[in-house]
Amino acid sequence: MEEEYDLLILGGGIAGLTAGIYGARYNLKTAIIANSFGGTANIAGHIENWPGFEGAGADLMTKVIEQAKNKGVVFIQEEIKQVSKEEDKFVASTNTKKIKGKTLIFALGMQNKELNIKGEKEFLGKGVSYCATCDGMFFKNKKVAVIGGADSAAKAALFLSEIAEKVHIVYRKGEMRCEPVVLEKLHKKSNVEIHYFSNPGEIIGDKKVKALRLNKEEGQQEMTLDVDGVFIEIGATPTTELVKELGVATNQENYVITDKEYKTNVPGIFAAGDTTDTKFKQLVVAASAGATAAKSAFDFLKSKK
Repeated sequence: MEEEYDLLILGGGIAGLTAGIYGARYNLKTAIIANSFGGTANIAGHIENWPGFEGAGADLMTKVIEQAKNKGVVFIQEEIKQVSKEEDKFVASTNTKKIKGKTLIFALGMQNKELNIKGEKEFLGKGVSYCATCDGMFFKNKKVAVIGGADSAAKAALFLSEIAEKVHIVYRKGEMRCEPVVLEKLHKKSNVEIHYFSNPGEIIGDKKVKALRLNKEEGQQEMTLDVDGVFIEIGATPTTELVKELGVATNQENYVITDKEYKTNVPGIFAAGDTTDTKFKQLVVAASAGATAAKSAFDFLKSKK
């Protein structure tokens, strides 16, 4: 089967969804392809930095998805296997079909980074998680560890502090680098303890997680934390392999390079959201990028007429 659209969007997060809404507003036949829709915001606990909205991320994304559908955006829930170019069209191939687009917006976001320590893969889903808001409720009144020191780790720890008996934050440096307002909230939590200059060495258990061994910096003793869960929040890497095959330029960290109109180096291909080289990874920034990318795609098509 083959389908063809004016605008083809890869990725169902806030950037892709906003691009879809704007594409439809420009009267472009628009489709979004993704494994699931809502992106990282869909699994966020409490959102308080989206203008005019404060609440569960899933509630916000439900509204955005509904709005896009009401505008006529086509949603294709499939895994994208390959992206290629045939003559003047971009082609996204799935297991069941080929979807063609006159223009392409790449908004596939990020993939979680792994610790690559013993026990991480063995206990995935058995106490090891990369999503506190997804799995946190399984650890009610239990002890957990959060690995990382940036915003995602701090917010995960804050969320878990309302559920778990004890939350250990494990960070390799001597100072958290999250937003000051979040760190202030963490310091007020009596059940949160931060372990600085510490690296996770091994996740220990039998059928499920029972402990986390920490490697301390030189001059400090190793220690083992008795925990039921380990939440890994050490960042993510951009999902860019698909567009690299089309010659799209990326920087040393594999983020897609765009100009201020979110054009890539390949005519007709645009990028938006966390997969781009923007420094501020926020919902509102990704949404703005998606809207701008859709406008750029519209202008590109208009220039071809």
